[in-house]
Amino acid sequence: MTPQNWSVYVELDATDASDDVHDELFAVLSGHDAQPTTADNGNFAVILSVAAAGPAEAAQAAIDLVLSAAPAQLGDRRVVGLEVVTEAEQERRNAQTED
Repeated sequence: MTPQNWSVYVELDATDASDDVHDELFAVLSGHDAQPTTADNGNFAVILSVAAAGPAEAAQAAIDLVLSAAPAQLGDRRVVGLEVVTEAEQERRNAQTED
């Protein structure tokens, strides 16, 4: 399969992520267009772009990136949420919310 770009949402079981954590992840993962955010339930999450052959590979790559980039102050957190869509689908969704 030819690699394509995927938009991946990775949510961690961390409700205590400071602004510094958001800033640090943004800087470390900037090459992946990372957008640290807070999930509706208060958990720390990151939306990022990865190139991969398929959704399973994109999911694993994104999880590895987020967990390896997470600052020590987050401790050992586990992934509690994950969504993988093509970047084209993410752009379509973004366009819908702007209407």
